[in-house]
Amino acid sequence: MKIRDLEVETYLFVLLGSTLFVDKSRDRLRHAINVFLKDQRRVAGYAWGAAALAYLYRQLGMATRVGSKSICGCLTLLQAWIYEYFPLFRPSQILQAPDAPRASSWVCHRFAGGDDARQRLVRYRKMLDEMSGEDVSWTPYGRDAGTEVLRSLYTGVIRFADVAEGYDPARCHRQFGYRQTIPPTMMVPKDVYRPASCSTYIVFWEGSMDQLWGNLPSHFLHIAIDSDLCEYPSEADEDYMDWYRTRSHPRIINPDSGGVSLQRPVLVDEVSYVIIVQFLMYC
Repeated sequence: MKIRDLEVETYLFVLLGSTLFVDKSRDRLRHAINVFLKDQRRVAGYAWGAAALAYLYRQLGMATRVGSKSICGCLTLLQAWIYEYFPLFRPSQILQAPDAPRASSWVCHRFAGGDDARQRLVRYRKMLDEMSGEDVSWTPYGRDAGTEVLRSLYTGVIRFADVAEGYDPARCHRQFGYRQTIPPTMMVPKDVYRPASCSTYIVFWEGSMDQLWGNLPSHFLHIAIDSDLCEYPSEADEDYMDWYRTRSHPRIINPDSGGVSLQRPVLVDEVSYVIIVQFLMYC
């Protein structure tokens, strides 16, 4: 290998390991990254966005386990996603050049820990419990995001090395400008291995994941373009919320603990805030 090629490989290894595929070791990088950098002619052809998302999904799953005290992965992506969709949690924003990274427009500030951090956490949880559909920016990237980035409508499994996670846009129709309906049964892994240690988390899927990703036309979300368009951004079928309540928690704060009252009626569009509950509870 030429010195120049080695320098490029090392640079990419450090760059990807410290941004897209961050782990909790702080000073170590995942060896799996380096496997994809050996042939530099192929690096630009990999779906790095899908790989980073699969890795982040896995880390979110691990962070929700009882014994987990922190989270890793591409948290810049997670933060930017929250700011785009949930204006209540946005920091200040600056004007950027059209070709500048979209996430760099947010001006974030480091907060102190201690009592202030705990009070801030309680405040955020109350804000989440009081959110309605009007507090969500459902289509921050425009109503044509699905057609402009066709792979965002892919449904199946996304993957990075040995990490494979389900990706199901049927559960977020409103992010594409369509009315939310009860989604079909989600893909279920063939087997899952989750021992007591949070460091081990293995999911096994049926069949070849490479075949799913390579045969995109057979694995796209199918929406009736005209009939399923939203009349208003948070629109959902009448029976959607009944379906949703049987599969999720309607509030973060337990009303019996003296927290937020549940007297306010829950409307169909109020399901919006639940999407970020699992994320912000562990920030």
